[in-house]
Parts: sequence; C-alpha cells; structure tokens
Amino acid sequence: MKRINFYYSTKLTFDDYVHNHSFALRVIPPENPTQKLLSCSLNIDPYVSTQQTSDAFGNNVTAGYIKGDHRFLDFEIKGIANVDNTQYRTDFMPCYLYQSQYTAPDDDLKAFYSEIRGGCTGTVTERAAYLCDVLSDKIEYGKGFTDTSTTAAQAFALRKGVCQDFSHILISLLRMDGIAARYIAGLAFCDGETHSWVEYWTGDHWEGIDPANNCSINDDYLVISQGRDFRDCAVDRGVMFGKYTNQMQLVRSVLS
Repeated sequence: MKRINFYYSTKLTFDDYVHNHSFALRVIPPENPTQKLLSCSLNIDPYVSTQQTSDAFGNNVTAGYIKGDHRFLDFEIKGIANVDNTQYRTDFMPCYLYQSQYTAPDDDLKAFYSEIRGGCTGTVTERAAYLCDVLSDKIEYGKGFTDTSTTAAQAFALRKGVCQDFSHILISLLRMDGIAARYIAGLAFCDGETHSWVEYWTGDHWEGIDPANNCSINDDYLVISQGRDFRDCAVDRGVMFGKYTNQMQLVRSVLS
C-alpha cells in the first residue's frame, strides 16, 4: 500500500463570453477496494453550487450551472489517498466485452489481430501481456498526431499516438480475443497530465496494464474514472451558449 498526495487542475478559456453553461465533471477519484480517499477537495471558479452524483460506470460526477456571462471555467482537486493494488476489484459489467465507439476495429486492425492471434495463448493475464508487448512494438508514442476524437482504428493507421490511443487499441485487441476490457482515466507518476490505461477481466477480478509504458499497474496509479472508452471517462462535458468558436485547455497534475 502507498499513500499518495494528488493534485489536478484544468483551465478552460473561451475566445468569447458564454452563458447558460451546464457542465459535468468527472474529477473526484472513486473509492473502491484498491484506493481509499483520506481527503479530497474540489474548487471551481467561477464559484457555483454543485450537485454530486454517480454515473452507470460508478464514476463520481459533479454537475453545475453558470447562468451569467463568463470566459473561463477553472477547476482543481487535491487530496490524499491510500492505493493498494494487491486488492481486487470485481465490478464486472457485460458491456466491457463489446466494442464501443472508440475501440471498434476496421479491416486493418482486424487483419493485424488475425496475424498475431496465434501467439495469444495461456492465461488471460498472459494473453493480455502478449497483446501489450506486440502493440508496444507496433505503435510509436508521439504527441501532436492524434486528439481526443481519434479512434483506435485511426491511431493504428498512423502507427503513432499517446496513452489514450494505446489504451483504445489494446482494448480493441483484447475484446477481439474475447477478453472484457475497460478504459481507465487517472493520474500516474509518469505523466504531468491525466493518464490512461487498461483493466482486463481475468475471470474473477480486474487487473491493470499500461500499454503506453508496457507495464503492469502498481500503486503509482490513481483511478479517476472508468468506462468503455474515453467518451465515458471525459473529465469535463458541457453545454453553453455564446459566440465562442474555440476553447483553450491547460491541464496540470501532480502525484507525490
């Protein structure tokens, strides 16, 4: 078990005033058998009263509404958590067996799986490690080639991507191999922003694997949200009115 201090902030700046802004944030880490929150605070600017709820995947959701004109939305969390990945999570859902919006394979990705499936033998853990190894050799880590709308098929065609892309491709491969898998968004010591990794179902519990770093998950990872793919785990979603055409996002995270 490891005690970690965590901090995460996002600054959204709009290029014109917006109003009637409804938003939903997935930024408060959930409590589960592998992580316990000792403290956690959420600050939002402009200040607004919020409601706390949870979604179908067990993520904490903070909902708020800003009526008046504003050109930014800043939010940050900070706290302390105990993380112990020797414990097991068993919150299985059948939907994790099926391809989703970001993970659906195209013909190229299906052909790649057909080429490598002969080496995918043994236990579920051995098969997941094998697929992660093969993916690590096939895809190059690189920023600026993809964005949050990029699918597994699109990133695979580029042969480049960031942690989100590695996670989507690995999930696609795992599901093609009949292994339930889910997308995890969180914080890790290897990143200064949010990070993503994958959990696969062994048959009785979830195990974590980080395809961008080709390693197993340890106590240096803090889960913020989980779902079928990035869409279920997006940190912030909102609807607003105004003449803005773009928004700038600045993200910073720290684990210590």
